[in-house]
Amino acid sequence: MSLSSDPDVFVWDSRFRLIEYASGNYDRANEVLAHTILAKPGTPAIVAMCAANSVRPSYTEDAFDAVGIKITSGPYRNHWGWVSSEDVRT
Repeated sequence: MSLSSDPDVFVWDSRFRLIEYASGNYDRANEVLAHTILAKPGTPAIVAMCAANSVRPSYTEDAFDAVGIKITSGPYRNHWGWVSSEDVRT
């Protein structure tokens, strides 16, 4: 996920929360931190599922996919979560 020049990536505990956050509907930092982990750039993960065009960030007219992942190494190994396809790199 992400590139070394990019910032860490929020990995959300639910697709719903990812979508709400991207659309600008999360306004309390403590709620964000309670429902995410921060994955370092380059964290390896596998894609488990995808919801096409469901993430609609408030800063653009583009829509991105919600990607269900499983982290495969590092401190969050075997952690499942959701990220925007905007943050996924091959």
